[in-house]
Amino acid sequence: MNPTISDTAINNLIARIGYKSRFVGHGSRHTASILLREHGWHRNYVEAQLAHKEPDMAGVYNQAAYLEKRREMMQWYANYLDQLENNSNH
Repeated sequence: MNPTISDTAINNLIARIGYKSRFVGHGSRHTASILLREHGWHRNYVEAQLAHKEPDMAGVYNQAAYLEKRREMMQWYANYLDQLENNSNH
């Protein structure tokens, strides 16, 4: 069983909530990468979280690489997005 959600499923959801032609699922990866790097998160943590392969590992993605730091980073990112949402509701 593959627990990954397909690009098509994500883009269909985006279309159903009214953002068709204004946003695509892969765009959220670009946004995350930019925001995380702008806020000082180490490039290796960001690249590993986005499942980018390490060039020196012959195309192998180490899913456990930087796991604790990635958890910390993703919690920070979730808090950051929550803060953006809360500030926009005022």
